Amino acid sequence: MKAPIKRTPLSSKALIAKKALMAKKVKAAAPRKRRRIRQTLDRFIVLATNLAATPVPRDTTGWSASLTTGGTTVTADFDDFGVVRFPTISTLTTVSYTLRIRNAEDVVLVTRTVPADREFYVARF
Repeated sequence: MKAPIKRTPLSSKALIAKKALMAKKVKAAAPRKRRRIRQTLDRFIVLATNLAATPVPRDTTGWSASLTTGGTTVTADFDDFGVVRFPTISTLTTVSYTLRIRNAEDVVLVTRTVPADREFYVARF
């Protein structure tokens, strides 16, 4: 039978010191730089919802929206789920816009003012 190996207090202290030294080397060898990931929408988006306590996107088949600032007007069509994307307006916007939402019969349903510095706008009506 083999006799169990007994460690002296000095050897356990040396082992602890060695582990601490190895941990320091690992930390020093691999410094992590934190990158801030910023996700922004690249084009301006409008979402049309109802006024309920839990807003639901409207069925916007055939609808359109226009954004006006100064003498410039940009028009885009909604998809079937209440979302319109303006491909020529990049975000964050730098000016305020007047938003007009029209239904399939070209009747203006709502007019809102969209402030500057926006990526998207939720039109509740």
